[in-house]
Amino acid sequence: MKTFFQNPAGIALAVLLVFAGGCTTSPTAEDSSTARQAAQADVKWDDDKAGYLTVYNNVNAPLILFAGTINNRNIIGGVHAGATRRVDFFDAVSDYSGTFLLRAVKESDYRGKGSALGSDDIIFAGIVAYDKNDPRPIQVDINRVLGGDACIIIQNDTGMALQIRIDRPDGPTLTTLAPLERNKRVYMDFNPDGYFFFPVYQYYDRASMGIRSVTAKSLADGIPMMPEIPRPGRDVPVVNFDASPAGLFSPFAALIVTNETNRGGYLLQGSSRKTNKNGTTMVNPGSETYELNLQKQERLVIGGMAFDLGLGQADAIPIPEYDYQAGYNYQIRIRQGQPISVTQLSKSDTNEFEIVLVNER
Repeated sequence: MKTFFQNPAGIALAVLLVFAGGCTTSPTAEDSSTARQAAQADVKWDDDKAGYLTVYNNVNAPLILFAGTINNRNIIGGVHAGATRRVDFFDAVSDYSGTFLLRAVKESDYRGKGSALGSDDIIFAGIVAYDKNDPRPIQVDINRVLGGDACIIIQNDTGMALQIRIDRPDGPTLTTLAPLERNKRVYMDFNPDGYFFFPVYQYYDRASMGIRSVTAKSLADGIPMMPEIPRPGRDVPVVNFDASPAGLFSPFAALIVTNETNRGGYLLQGSSRKTNKNGTTMVNPGSETYELNLQKQERLVIGGMAFDLGLGQADAIPIPEYDYQAGYNYQIRIRQGQPISVTQLSKSDTNEFEIVLVNER
């Protein structure tokens, strides 16, 4: 599934086409489930021993999880209110590797409406990338502020998928909007101080084979707004992100950490563990990808990093200070007892932004 957007400079951008808020076409009978079918759906709530996806449900309602569009065929399980669930989604996706949109809906809403539920009923949406031949732990946190009585409308006037973060540019994820998705109602807990909403645009980088982020040039572009409880005579506030690809900048470098020891370890920035693109901090033997934030600059010298093999921070292997450039991929190889060097790899594929999602039709 690919859609192309032509920017003012004439560069064709294959946009990240996801349907976070429902479908742009009417579902077929095969792709939809009636309310009666949804009410009878057999949903598993216990941990899957072989599950690589861990979902933290921080809201106060049980949720049903879907790998792709919302129907009985795409159910990958449920997670109780305030609980954590390990999910095996491999049987729900036929491709050996790929990307899908994880959707979470309140159990009561799905069993009452089936595939006829609307965009407003989707509590959370987020992108999951996987590889069955090289499975890696994936962690998804469904924010505790979701599912409340207060409402905000979010508009995405861009041709890319829009991930919304709150409180700070690298803050917790709220949800994900589809390209050009408008009038997306997000229900949240009421906060008299409001929230700051920050945009993060996502695309698939073929050079590093991972999902990469694009942010607005100025991180001050976060929009403060207070969601309100809908009532007569009061308009629901609107957050409108209308940046164009020509006005965006990706102040990140991708760091591919390859652990060639027989121990898991942690990438440290100072004394803090960094989180990789799968939402975890530990690197088992193998490779994980991290985004290095270059603080709005085209290049930045970053030092103070190390790799901790669980032998104590004093024995962590230091990573030399390095001049990183935005949009490039870098690799470090961890070998116990040997020094670490940083190697610059290819430049990220930013001429075409594209992603193919499974289970969307």
